[in-house]
Amino acid sequence: MKTQAPLRLVRTLAAVFSACLFGFSAGAQAAAGDYPQSPVKVIVPYAAGGGTDLVARLITAKLSDKLNQRMIVDNRPGGGGSLGTELVVRSPNDGYTLLFHSGTLAIDPSFKKNLPYDVRKDLIPISLAVSGPFFLVGSPALPAKTTAELIAYARANPKKINFGSPGIGSSVHLAGELFKSMTGIDIVHVPYKGAAPALAGLMANDIQIMFDLISTSKPLAESGKIKLIGVGKIGRSADVPTLPSIDESGLPGYESAVWMGLLAPAGTPRQIVDKLAVSIKAVLEMPDVKAALRVQGLDTVGSTPDEFSKFLARDIERYAKVIRDAKIEAE
Repeated sequence: MKTQAPLRLVRTLAAVFSACLFGFSAGAQAAAGDYPQSPVKVIVPYAAGGGTDLVARLITAKLSDKLNQRMIVDNRPGGGGSLGTELVVRSPNDGYTLLFHSGTLAIDPSFKKNLPYDVRKDLIPISLAVSGPFFLVGSPALPAKTTAELIAYARANPKKINFGSPGIGSSVHLAGELFKSMTGIDIVHVPYKGAAPALAGLMANDIQIMFDLISTSKPLAESGKIKLIGVGKIGRSADVPTLPSIDESGLPGYESAVWMGLLAPAGTPRQIVDKLAVSIKAVLEMPDVKAALRVQGLDTVGSTPDEFSKFLARDIERYAKVIRDAKIEAE
């Protein structure tokens, strides 16, 4: 008889614990269903006015209407994007502090030593929002007009072609290193302090090739200041449909692109993540949003969280190989 009291106590505690768990789960689901109930901060780890910032503001403005809650862009530049990223990683995983980042996020794990966070473990991808191919562009003085001609010319003239970038470890730099690795040509990297100085160097023939977005390179090509050689995607670009891709004109399988997407701290409730992904996709399907992004040479994507997660993992591994093979180190 004495053992029945403790047994009843154990059963009672178990029932109470189960009820608490059920209540917590139901409460979490309800909270996610009502999300967001207060303004959401979207950290952009770059200065205001840049490409990532402009895209973030365009999307968040529409998301504010879609979710009936303010989405506030908060620029936190520094460390090439790592300071703002760390701020998000250290934030509560309640869906009220998010990160809008670029393809640099996939480069950092291999390029930057002693990062205070793990991109794959400390962040949860929500949606790959936009993507735009890099274009291979050349100096007007460069004899080659096509990718195949460029590769042949570079092989016949080792170390005589300089390729520029906005800086060591940038996505543009790695687009060039990937091109160099896949072709086996011997070309020399010349880093600049920004894309504008690099393009100026290209027009002056200080460098002979570089990779750039069509939004800046197309006007320069139309005025004869640079030449378009190829597009870094599988298939043609709607911006210049007559321009062959690098893949089809001398280097099968070559792809390089800029991308931007939304992420949250690891542990953010899946219901919130899914709700944000669905909302972003709806925003990106709006004709005016598509048109505004096309002006910048960007295509809308609006992926699911799982699709973005797989994409990010592949990009991290791809850049890791390029960085390792080229022995690229941060300055």
